[in-house]
Amino acid sequence: MMIRELPFDIYVPILEQLTPLTDSDESINASTSLRTAASVSRLWEPHYRVRYTICDTAKEQSRKQSTGGDWRLMYFERRRIDLETLDILFKIVTERGDRRLERAREVNTMFSFDAWNALEIAANYPLPETFREPGAPEQRPAPPHAVPIRFWAQMLLGAIARSDAVRTWGDLISNDTPQALELSFACVSSFFVLAQLDKLTVLCKAYFIERQIPLDPAKFTSDAGKLRLVCSSICDFLWSCGFEAADGQQFNVLQNRFPHLFLTTHKATIPISLVYVFVCIARKMGITAAPVDFPTRVLAVVSSPDPDVSEFFVDVFGSRTRAILTLHDDIPHFLIQAGITDTSMLRWISPASSTSMLVRASRNVLASVYDFPAGAVPEVVLHTAFYASLVINVIFMNNHRYLLNIRKHINWFLLDLLPVLVDSLTPLLNPYLQEQLTTHCKAIMEDEKEAATTSHPPHGYVGYIYGWDPSCAAAEDWIREMGVDSLSRGRHQPFYHALTQSGSSRCRCTPYILMPGLIFLR
Repeated sequence: MMIRELPFDIYVPILEQLTPLTDSDESINASTSLRTAASVSRLWEPHYRVRYTICDTAKEQSRKQSTGGDWRLMYFERRRIDLETLDILFKIVTERGDRRLERAREVNTMFSFDAWNALEIAANYPLPETFREPGAPEQRPAPPHAVPIRFWAQMLLGAIARSDAVRTWGDLISNDTPQALELSFACVSSFFVLAQLDKLTVLCKAYFIERQIPLDPAKFTSDAGKLRLVCSSICDFLWSCGFEAADGQQFNVLQNRFPHLFLTTHKATIPISLVYVFVCIARKMGITAAPVDFPTRVLAVVSSPDPDVSEFFVDVFGSRTRAILTLHDDIPHFLIQAGITDTSMLRWISPASSTSMLVRASRNVLASVYDFPAGAVPEVVLHTAFYASLVINVIFMNNHRYLLNIRKHINWFLLDLLPVLVDSLTPLLNPYLQEQLTTHCKAIMEDEKEAATTSHPPHGYVGYIYGWDPSCAAAEDWIREMGVDSLSRGRHQPFYHALTQSGSSRCRCTPYILMPGLIFLR
């Protein structure tokens, strides 16, 4: 029996019912036989918005202009970028040596955040059954080389985010404005906390409406009493959401230094983190607020466009006891307690620059890393925190010591070498540090090139590398038996752990001769 075609006007509402998917084109491909109906631009908008949540802002604007805002054409353009990104990613997985580093630069230069969603999907490919946690729910079948693809996709994501972060921090050198605080801190967590702050602001406004607290800045900024009420109410709102003063061991927890964590899982946090959240929300609600680089703990200062309303300070960390502090009655007492003399008081009560807050936050991270108990968080987290803080201090302090430390940690972030260190960080440094960093990066490139052409004897088994140590951590008996100290660099070189192809959970500690990563070896 012949099936008659439905009218065009019927196909369109049918296609509107297709569920947008983040990691599959099935909902779109199902409509290929209905070309005319499927070409309607608005049908593609929900699919585009679900799949492509991250973009390079400038390139997105250019796409909209070149396609006339046609969602179908924009979707096809992003899919082209996805496929090119995944092709480069596969080359990174399969190639060795300095070509990997060039590929990372290629992705960052050509696509930047336009490649993010495709890489994020790749970084979360289903694992082979051998690598799944016991009792883990069933997953889709793992694609070929899922483990190394996940590893290198994560490395690429980090390189893209850190490259953009370094450039954003570099902009502070010539353009440090109060508005830069939110973005510069968000860069510590690779930008993706901004939506969380917007969500908190919406919730805060609802909190105010429920309690009949004024929301219109015109009604409270020129009234000292109402302005203080609004600021103390923001503190109350934050506490109602779980944001509170960390105490005891919580105070030194590394996680409460990073926006993406103290905004979600580690809300019991330190003064600078609480002030950051307060200031961002206050500004979004029309309040002139800024952090203050106070000697004992960071405060916020609030001012009014009305000259008759005196500025005051907000102690967000101590707001359960007393939120509002005055310049005349409270601040001098605290400064004297901290040993600050009258002649230098102005420095400690003025609104702080974004740069000074960023450096102070990075020093908090460095202090936590040095004092953090071994094994309390994954080693890669510690290295990432340390690395980000070192970069901030190199940019703003131009200190050779911080650069040396970055060079010691770059093996953890190998794909950062060109897009982050050479392309983004080097132009921000003084000539001496530029030369030092460039020379070191060239040396690493040469080492990678040499490693790619070096032939190594077979190990007699096939497996996955799943971890490594900066030096040999095996027992002394094993070290002697295997002749480790007779190697060119002895025991003081990276060693990796491998899981054999049989699926055995036993570990092998073998001299490091391959790129750190999750890759096959023979």
